[in-house]
Amino acid sequence: PITVLNAIDFFKDATYVPRDIAIKKGARKVPSVTFKRRMPSRMGGHEYEYEIIDNPITRLKSSADWSRIVAVIAQGAPWQFKGWKYSAPVDVFGRSFGFYVGMDDSPLPKDVTTWNVKIGRLNRDRRGLDNVTFANFWNGLDQWMSVHKKEYFPTDET
Repeated sequence: PITVLNAIDFFKDATYVPRDIAIKKGARKVPSVTFKRRMPSRMGGHEYEYEIIDNPITRLKSSADWSRIVAVIAQGAPWQFKGWKYSAPVDVFGRSFGFYVGMDDSPLPKDVTTWNVKIGRLNRDRRGLDNVTFANFWNGLDQWMSVHKKEYFPTDET
């Protein structure tokens, strides 16, 4: 349920907006969106800019571009990765933090159960619970980055 149309609402503002509502509110499909987020103080408290990309094949050209990926939101089917530099889900989620967001009353896609992804669930009617999935995503990503992308954390040494 998370797409580039509602990604900022969720990843920045902790509110899930269904795709059809986002479109009614004027959201338009764009190649990418960016936003800033401050890391927790326990991880240095620095502010980082995140870019959410709709189709990485059109935006990421070099190996350095692909290595910038820190998280991938799984949609639930392997075709999502067709044409990617790493097209096998095991490779994608071995190189990035994987997260699947689904509705709590919908079955989990079979493929997702075999991937290295954390599962987030949203309730169709209780928007107040969105922040739980939001927090699970960011806590998981922060932890993953502290192990796998240490180069993104500045040192305090001068």
